[in-house]
Amino acid sequence: MSERSTGKGFTPFRQSSFIRLVLSPLGIIYRLWTLSIRISYPDENGKSALHRHPQAMIIFLWHNRLFLAGEWHHRFRKKNQCYGLISASRDGAWLETFYGWAGILPIRGSQNRRAPQAVRELVKVIKSGNDVGITPDGSRGPIYEAKTGAIALARITKKPILLLSFEYSGFIRLNSWDRFVVPYPFSKVIVRTRILSNETLFDAGSDLQATELARKSLMELTFD
Repeated sequence: MSERSTGKGFTPFRQSSFIRLVLSPLGIIYRLWTLSIRISYPDENGKSALHRHPQAMIIFLWHNRLFLAGEWHHRFRKKNQCYGLISASRDGAWLETFYGWAGILPIRGSQNRRAPQAVRELVKVIKSGNDVGITPDGSRGPIYEAKTGAIALARITKKPILLLSFEYSGFIRLNSWDRFVVPYPFSKVIVRTRILSNETLFDAGSDLQATELARKSLMELTFD
């Protein structure tokens, strides 16, 4: 079995400079699109909690809520750089381009490809004071079913998990595995956040039990 198939020494797929240049007008449209959206917090306690926790956090959001993640981070966590875990596959190369438009720095890896290297990189950037965004049901689902990676990372780094979700006043829902949501330009979006402390995660029990706690808590913030 080759190194490429096992993930050992795997080099992530990346878009060529030519493709990035061709796609650059879409990046400009995306930035203008997200800037036009009105983001509000119905829960002032949730917003205040962000200011009380300036340290690095692991951001936990569903894959279909990614469209606004970078813009939200820029508006509400701009003092912290954000990194995102992206699959090392060809599909991940497209997502890496999208993340670049959103101002999120990529860390490439998944369960089957570059997993040990990605974990080391994630731990390093978190301990350097940066946020990390993880979609627990990505990159291929099933939708709203969380994997244990974010919990394991929280326990290694002793950093809290920030649950993040968006509710849209008007949107397009794509015909993808996660029913990806794209808000209309100039629409209103309600953001909901909740912080799960490291102590709460440890008290929940095993990684599986803590993951289920985080999943249920995030679903309480998710309105489809």
